Amino acid sequence: MSAQALVNLPNEFLATEFSLDELLNHLDNFVIKHISSAPEGMPNTINAAEYAAKYHLASPGHKVRARLCLAACLELNIKYNDMLIISAVSELLHNASLIHDDIQDMDEMRRGVETVWKKFGYNVAICAGDLLLSSAYGVLAGISDPKLLPKLITLISNRTSSVIKGQCDDIEYKNKPINSIETYIKIAKAKSGALLGLPIELALILSKQDAYLSLAQNATGAFAVGYQVFDDLNDIEKDAAVAGRSSSLNIAFVLADAHSSDPLADAASLAKQYLSEAVDLAEKLPHALGSLLIKLAHQLQGQVHHDRAG
Repeated sequence: MSAQALVNLPNEFLATEFSLDELLNHLDNFVIKHISSAPEGMPNTINAAEYAAKYHLASPGHKVRARLCLAACLELNIKYNDMLIISAVSELLHNASLIHDDIQDMDEMRRGVETVWKKFGYNVAICAGDLLLSSAYGVLAGISDPKLLPKLITLISNRTSSVIKGQCDDIEYKNKPINSIETYIKIAKAKSGALLGLPIELALILSKQDAYLSLAQNATGAFAVGYQVFDDLNDIEKDAAVAGRSSSLNIAFVLADAHSSDPLADAASLAKQYLSEAVDLAEKLPHALGSLLIKLAHQLQGQVHHDRAG
């Protein structure tokens, strides 16, 4: 069945006919189509930024944001094409931020391959990230209800601004270390929480259930803190630099600067605390919207306990 034929099918059909992984494949094709710029009849004509962007997308992560978006859209019975659009927005923004983040952190590997800047150089990497960022806005043109565009664009702009501000605070940390847990949490929510919450928020706007936007943002913000702490615990060696200082904002070093007697244990407790908060808040979302977030939070809680709590 073609994608066009699926556009008007009810999502009850989609949920039974296709697995989430199959819908992710539909999304991958949709995204590639919208960042492709080769003139008709010249399929081998491709600019460096597009080539680099496709290189980055060819090594996908867990696609948590896309999964959250697709799952939410199925629960809210959002049209197939609209579902692909807002899922694409979520993934394009996230991957744009990763390409730019790798440049700023000078990370040479991501998802088992060379990062875009390492393989293609800084200039092409900046352009590749910009291409994905602009594509996220461009794809919105196909939304079925144009009256919702101002609200959707405003939300996307606000969340993107939050990520940028959080990234700037993260960069500033390298020059001026912090010992405030509250500041760390604020940065984690801004950098990670904004784009984790966006998929569910976009689905809520399309289904005209704006009353739950704040709850969705709070739930995903708490999850983002828990996930960031978990990620930091796994990146201690990578983030460490000369004389025990951290080259990146890492909770273990923040806690050490705050004179914690056991930074690793305290970090594990903090992760569990925020993941539990995420579960409590997600359970209050309507239509089982929080079910996938709850599942992910429980999975992380188990890994934090297994790896660090003992």
